[in-house]
Amino acid sequence: MPTKTAEPDFADAPWSVDTAPALCIGESCWSYAELQQLVAERVQTLRRLGLGDDTKQIVNLNPVVVCNARPGLDLLLMQHALARMGAALLPVRPDLDAAAVQALIRQTGAEWRWLPGTGVDGLLPTSQAALDNAASGMLTNATSDRLAVLIQTSGSSGAAKAVMLTTRAVLASCALINSVLTLGSNDEWLCCLPLQHVSGLAIGYRCALAGATMRLQTGLAGGFDLAAVATDLARGRVTHLSLVPPMLERLLHAGIEPPPSLRVLLLGGQALHSSLARGAVEAGWPLYITYGMSETFSQVATAAYTLTHEPSTRIGPPLPGVELDCPRCTSSPRALRLRGPMLMAGYANPARRPGDGLCDGWLETADLACLDVDGALHVQGRADDVLVIGGMNILPALVEERLARAPGVHSVAVVGLSHPIWGQTLAACYTGDSARSDIDAWCRRHLPSAERPRIFVHCADLPLLASGKLDRGALLELASRHAS
Repeated sequence: MPTKTAEPDFADAPWSVDTAPALCIGESCWSYAELQQLVAERVQTLRRLGLGDDTKQIVNLNPVVVCNARPGLDLLLMQHALARMGAALLPVRPDLDAAAVQALIRQTGAEWRWLPGTGVDGLLPTSQAALDNAASGMLTNATSDRLAVLIQTSGSSGAAKAVMLTTRAVLASCALINSVLTLGSNDEWLCCLPLQHVSGLAIGYRCALAGATMRLQTGLAGGFDLAAVATDLARGRVTHLSLVPPMLERLLHAGIEPPPSLRVLLLGGQALHSSLARGAVEAGWPLYITYGMSETFSQVATAAYTLTHEPSTRIGPPLPGVELDCPRCTSSPRALRLRGPMLMAGYANPARRPGDGLCDGWLETADLACLDVDGALHVQGRADDVLVIGGMNILPALVEERLARAPGVHSVAVVGLSHPIWGQTLAACYTGDSARSDIDAWCRRHLPSAERPRIFVHCADLPLLASGKLDRGALLELASRHAS
């Protein structure tokens, strides 16, 4: 929450902009003063129901509460109420099935689940509530070292995990990003990303720390309502907007123009093709390219994109305090290692033991990266995406980048299919006006044989995950059907 202290703390910082709007949903807005009162009432409710009351549960200085990440006022109240109480938030997709929720509870040791409207006042103990985590190495009396947020992620290995982030890490991330993106008390950030993902959830914390307004869309989780986004942009107050590339492509294809108020369009989550980026900049969108992950509570490198921003793999310099371990771009890229003040405490485990997934304080990612002479980070794809075709290592992300320049291609995704002779073969799923034969002919002229797709699948829209990113599993299934 907004603070004047040198080392802010969401749990007890003063709300210094009481009359300013804190949250807007459609035509409804709540000021910081109103939100402060609602948060205080939520704290009282949670305490009455047993959270933090050692007469009703085994003492845990840092309990974890599972909450449905349904867009709206309730989740924001839980974010700030739990921060005040020294508890941690674990947001989950609203439609996550019961078995998956229970597996997540076992994985993280979460003691509570918040289910408003259930007829029992909403706060329910979980099967983990009777477990004594008091001896956990994660638990400490220092507020900044307590867990603040747990977030599900695929992790570097691709296995389903949850990351543990302390108050210190969340605050460090928010303060650095707010500084780089110049987020202040007169600004408004439009959030149309799912709130169970770090890219959406972090916006609420950033705005509170800066005293800015969070404008929230309330469509179904994973939905991107183009008309609603256009309406909110047309209000003329949005200064910051976060998207993933498929969302940006839809904005451009629909001919929606950026409002004069917009200073930052933050783009991340997956590789960005230079043709899409150039089209956005030429249309007047103030594009910022970012690289980050749940393990770092979002960004570790960010920079404004210009028409001279080449090659497409370039992200930008790391945020202050972030260390990147990878070779110079004059050598072959390798898996990036990083560390910094916003790095997770580790992957979640029932004992809240810190350090899982880290090596001497470093996180090794699956992203192939290098640094240029200016110290800017370049990300060239994922190590686990490398395909071997005829003895050659091929990165689908680089093939996508080149294929996106073909005439009549609006968006494209490239996947690898097993081949009895060459080991793998490439399939390109695309949207646009070009016929498959025209794209095939273009590839024969412009791509080397090993990088040339042999299968072309025309799509009305590329399949997306709830996060808005490309659904690689669905793409593989789609390509496989056309290959048979």
